[in-house]
Amino acid sequence: MEKLTLEWSLQNHPHHYTFHQAATTKVAQKLRLGRDPARCDIVFADRSVSSLHVELFFSATLDAALIQNLRPSNPPLIDGYQLTQGTANLSQGSQIQLGRIQLQVSQLVLPGQTQTTSPPQPNTASAYGLKCPNPSCGRVSRYDEQVLKQGCPWCGFSLAAANTVMMARPQS
Repeated sequence: MEKLTLEWSLQNHPHHYTFHQAATTKVAQKLRLGRDPARCDIVFADRSVSSLHVELFFSATLDAALIQNLRPSNPPLIDGYQLTQGTANLSQGSQIQLGRIQLQVSQLVLPGQTQTTSPPQPNTASAYGLKCPNPSCGRVSRYDEQVLKQGCPWCGFSLAAANTVMMARPQS
């Protein structure tokens, strides 16, 4: 069964949350993070976090854990890259920044994988994405050979004619 554990610290107090497909959440099979307790499963009081900032979910098609930006005007940083639109793959050790809040994927188990106790490896995924050419979709997914072969994870449209887009790196 898929399982993803997030860890973060608030005022020097460690917190963690483990998400899996069968978890009871505000939206079925999705984990939402933000400030609004009516719409979010993990709630942060920090005003730098949007009311509904991101959602995490598992994609059986891609055999991956994904994060989707729900607030284009306040994009999260995923492993140091701004996710201005669409989704990004998460891996064990991925760093997520929502405003001033820092989270880490401390554990990620996907089907066909065994639970590992080895230290997390740095995410070396490229900073490029593929924009779906379907006019009614247009979502951006990480540039990945598997995604190219299988098509858009949301609408199934072929990505053979997809535009490659650069995912902006944060400025220092």
